[in-house]
Amino acid sequence: MGRGGAEDVEKTWLDVAIFRCPSCGHLYAEAAWYAVELGASMECGVCGAEFCPKELLLDRVMVEFAVIEGRVVGVSITEAPSNTPDTKNP
Repeated sequence: MGRGGAEDVEKTWLDVAIFRCPSCGHLYAEAAWYAVELGASMECGVCGAEFCPKELLLDRVMVEFAVIEGRVVGVSITEAPSNTPDTKNP
């Protein structure tokens, strides 16, 4: 198997939540399991406001990573998870 050949590519995924700070409007991307499923409290790194991103969800996407020999060689957005009815993916 040669480096970079299609047979060497492994794939992995990350469910990502996109939201804004309700105080200053700073845009964030965070792992959806943390921000949405757990409803974790977040602190804005810009203004210091604390908020629950679950209530401020703008979008939720599944990000696919192509990996060769432990290194990311490509990133793309794939179909959204089926259990997220409010997702705004095209």
